[in-house]
Amino acid sequence: MRFKPRPTEETFSMTPMIDIAFLLIIFFILLPLRGLDFKLQSYLPRGDGQLPTNVTPKETVKIRVRKDGDELVYALGQHNAPDAEGLAPVIRALGKEYAYEIDASAAVPWRGVVDAVNVLAAAACTDVRFRGGPMPGR
Repeated sequence: MRFKPRPTEETFSMTPMIDIAFLLIIFFILLPLRGLDFKLQSYLPRGDGQLPTNVTPKETVKIRVRKDGDELVYALGQHNAPDAEGLAPVIRALGKEYAYEIDASAAVPWRGVVDAVNVLAAAACTDVRFRGGPMPGR
C-alpha cells in the first residue's frame, strides 16, 4: 500500500506584518503634530536684518538715589533733592534726547526707585536704565 505524501504546511511569519502595523500607528499618532508648525504665530522682522546706520547712542544721565539716615537723597549731576519731584524741573530741561540711568544703593527701598521712574514718565522720557549695588552682607 502506498501512502500519499502529506502536503507540506506553509508557515506565515507575522513579524513583518506586526512591524508595519506599529509603523502605521506611529505615523498616524505623529501626523497631527506635523500641522502644528503652521499654527504657531511668529512675528519675525522683515528685510535683510541690518540695523540702520544712522542711529547714534544717547548720552547717559545718572540719577543717584541714596539713603541718608531715614531720608532718601536724589542727585542728578550737581542738583540734589530730598524727593524725586525736586529733580523734575532739571529732567524737563534736559528733555528726552538723553538716556537716564537710575543708580540706587542696596539700602534704598523700592518706593524711592519707583518715584524716580514716575518723574521720568511724567517728563515723557522712555529710555530708562537701572543700576544697583549688591545686597548688604553679600
